[in-house]
Amino acid sequence: MVLSTLGPVALIALVMHAGKQSSQRTKLKLKVVASLVGVLSILLIYRFTPSFFTLANAINLLRQVAINGIIASGMTIVMIGGGFDLSVGAILAVTGVLSIQWAKSDAWLGMLCPVALGAGAGLVNGILISRFAINPLIVTLGSRYLVYASANLLTSGFIQYNENPAFLMLGRGRVGIVPAPVIVFLSIALISHLLLNHTTAGAALFAVGSNERAAFFSGLPSRRLRALTYAATGACAAVAGVVLASRLGVASPDAGDGYELDAIAAVVIGGTSMFGGSGGVGRTIAGVLLLGVLTNVLILAGQSYEAQRIASGVIIISAVAFDAYRRGLAR
Repeated sequence: MVLSTLGPVALIALVMHAGKQSSQRTKLKLKVVASLVGVLSILLIYRFTPSFFTLANAINLLRQVAINGIIASGMTIVMIGGGFDLSVGAILAVTGVLSIQWAKSDAWLGMLCPVALGAGAGLVNGILISRFAINPLIVTLGSRYLVYASANLLTSGFIQYNENPAFLMLGRGRVGIVPAPVIVFLSIALISHLLLNHTTAGAALFAVGSNERAAFFSGLPSRRLRALTYAATGACAAVAGVVLASRLGVASPDAGDGYELDAIAAVVIGGTSMFGGSGGVGRTIAGVLLLGVLTNVLILAGQSYEAQRIASGVIIISAVAFDAYRRGLAR
């Protein structure tokens, strides 16, 4: 009786309001469940691996995740724009090799020039993807093979060494108790966050990732923005390659194998959508730390490498499923 007097518009509004309330209740339940899981995880870690809660282990954990964090910061940018990049591991490898070789004559040459080269390689990917509308999977997978082949040609398949103290300082130095790689990671994460959330280009990139066609017809330079996101990702991968080479004092032509998947995993686990248009670097940092904590705890517990990868795989699948579920709630 009441509904019959509301009229069609009021009825639709009532149904939408009820749907929003249901969606909000579901989201609240998910937050409560996530909080309970987090508390339970902390208790379990404390029970079975008490050595995790030490300053030395915390510093070691941050040093371990720094390389993946640097790559993932760039990957966040490209994924918010609606793409992804499978070539970052190869870019890490070749820039690591070049930094070792060039730093023998000059440390600054070995640290800066590979980053420019990585940005250039990423830009080539971006131009092919945005200008010629080629699938990112095809372009970045193809460039991955090309760059790895280049790294092997440059080294003839041999590991490269460098003991230049000025060069090694980037990977082995400290500021107080904080390792230099951690400072590099946090600096790049901060720059990426500022670019995404406090610039006009960042706001436009979210629009492009949400609906590239609509963004293009709105007058946004969608193709240029997408090309630049791959340049940023390439630059971040190159920085990671230089830092890793500096930390180890050696570089291998296949050193980057697997880093691209770890970076994508960290971004997705952090809550950045695989479909573009939403996410953030802060979330990615959380994803990087979650993967790092998982690996660290399993190592301390004496678990095998296979167990670590299985656990990571379960978390990744869960994160993707949650992302799809969340997008369904938003519709």
